[in-house]
Amino acid sequence: MIIGIDARFAVYNRRGIGNYTFKLIQHLAGIDRCNEYILYVDRDDAENVLPKQSNFRIKKLFPLNYLIWEQIALPIQARKDSVNILHCTGNTAPIYLDRKINLVSSIMDVMYLKSYSDLPKSSSLYQRLGRIYRKVIVPKTLSHISRVITISNYSKDDILKHFLALREGEIVVTYLAADERFHVVDKSILAEIKNKLGISGSYILSLGATDPRKNTELIIKTFIELKNQNKIEEKLVIVGIPDWKNTRFYDIVQESNFENNVIFTDFISEDDLVLLYNGASIFLYPSLYEGFGMPVLEAMSCGVPVITSNITSMPEIAGDAAILINPRDPEELKSSILTVLNDEKLRNELRELGFKQAKKFSWRRMAEETLKVYQMCGKNA
Repeated sequence: MIIGIDARFAVYNRRGIGNYTFKLIQHLAGIDRCNEYILYVDRDDAENVLPKQSNFRIKKLFPLNYLIWEQIALPIQARKDSVNILHCTGNTAPIYLDRKINLVSSIMDVMYLKSYSDLPKSSSLYQRLGRIYRKVIVPKTLSHISRVITISNYSKDDILKHFLALREGEIVVTYLAADERFHVVDKSILAEIKNKLGISGSYILSLGATDPRKNTELIIKTFIELKNQNKIEEKLVIVGIPDWKNTRFYDIVQESNFENNVIFTDFISEDDLVLLYNGASIFLYPSLYEGFGMPVLEAMSCGVPVITSNITSMPEIAGDAAILINPRDPEELKSSILTVLNDEKLRNELRELGFKQAKKFSWRRMAEETLKVYQMCGKNA
């Protein structure tokens, strides 16, 4: 078969979808020498990142405009290349596609269909426009989708609830995994990252975002309350907020007496993130909505006790290896932090359970299951 993959997100500044796409392509290259792959990108430097073996080709498509690239350039080129399967990995796909092409669409979640009472509106114009785009485009692609791939049983059920035109057999769950680089390191090398970021003493770690669903404001306010009550000595490190001095989070911290106890960082390299996980006393991830929740497995792989949400996909991914809380209840978050910090036996139990839980997930298995989806579509062509 000739299999086309939308590989844009795998090339630059990889986060959730980008990591998924990159790992999928990387492991497909390791297990499949028979089929031909065409990786469609929108950047010149893709050759430095994507596989170079003989059955993988990279094609850059113009223009750079997201909508035109996906809805016009991609389907036209896929038809010219006579692809048998087009796999769109970024939650959306072309509305119009040659009928000879089997469309496989990875839909990570349907949070763009949730009401603002369930998930507060993001302050980011980019995220709001993305929500509108997906809300319009995705339902229109369902009539010609051969298979939907999603990343948790929670997401599968959520997709079926919102898209009644889909049948259960048309959706396949392929779990993600933490990258192999997330592992326990020698504690002697942690001083380097702490000096680099200006961290002294012990700290609680969280991955922040201006997107309200990540619950960063709750984390900060709960931390400040604990400091006001003199109940913890730890600092709070929040990773992943560019231009953080111009956010409401910074204002909240400045209005407290603990501006020296909260450290914000921009996005950092995965190597630095591994070190930060390893040095943390607790990892907090009380997200309001996740299709999967990758940081939970990353933290577990690094031996950090995890506190996360008891809703959406997090219980499915974390299992019994994390403290699960109501992410809308600050008192529950506060008491969980204190419980974990003050109970060494519990921390050690969570650490060991976390290692076991993270090992249940595999990128190679995800790629193998995706290849089975391609083969299934090929037989039905």
